Amino acid sequence: MVKVAAAQVRVSKDSDKNFFTIIRYIKKASQKKVDIVCFPECALAHSNNKKTLEKIPIEKYIEKIRKACKESKIHCIFGTHYYSKGRITNSAFMIDDSGKILHRYDKVNLWKREDRKVSRGAGHKAIKTKFGKIGIIICWDIAYPEYVKELAKKGAWVIFWPSYIKNYGRELESYLQIPYVRAFENSCYVVQCDSANKDCAQYSVICSPSEKIKEIKKGEGLIVAELGRRKIASLRRYYRLV
Repeated sequence: MVKVAAAQVRVSKDSDKNFFTIIRYIKKASQKKVDIVCFPECALAHSNNKKTLEKIPIEKYIEKIRKACKESKIHCIFGTHYYSKGRITNSAFMIDDSGKILHRYDKVNLWKREDRKVSRGAGHKAIKTKFGKIGIIICWDIAYPEYVKELAKKGAWVIFWPSYIKNYGRELESYLQIPYVRAFENSCYVVQCDSANKDCAQYSVICSPSEKIKEIKKGEGLIVAELGRRKIASLRRYYRLV
């Protein structure tokens, strides 16, 4: 069993404020004996402006988050815009309970005109952890079923989905059902973590292939669930979807 959490928090343009929110929720999750806590897309640095990103001490923040994970003995997944080697990426970092960066995923399926400033990632992988293989996608990646299925085929039994879904009203309810669909069609768990900003969907959910285990609508909060790997192995044998 692995205990996971989605921290639906507000994402500010102030990275210092975002950093302290991440640290606060890492501690909250740790108090609930959570193994892996996930934060929204761009939860740390929310800007695709090169000059703005150059002024943000991203590496300093990441180092402190690594230290917090080690002290709290927890894994953490958080999103951030990241500037390195002349490229801006929409990234998600996974840090383990020893403070090690296990993986950095760069978003591949960019939203509309996002690619004008943000570089597309090279692909994804199933990340080896002490809990088995897990996958990470970011926001609009979820709209590409075959892209998600690749992670399941590579052995990921839990897929984390940090998002920052703008609430345009149109088709929003349909879009919010997608995590549940992806969980079923890949016989896996999906942990979606959205932002609590008023202009966003403000909806986070932890799904199994057969039910929505926990969900939160509107406002900040932490949802927690225990996920069983044996159930996924059994369902994959039965349905043969991956």
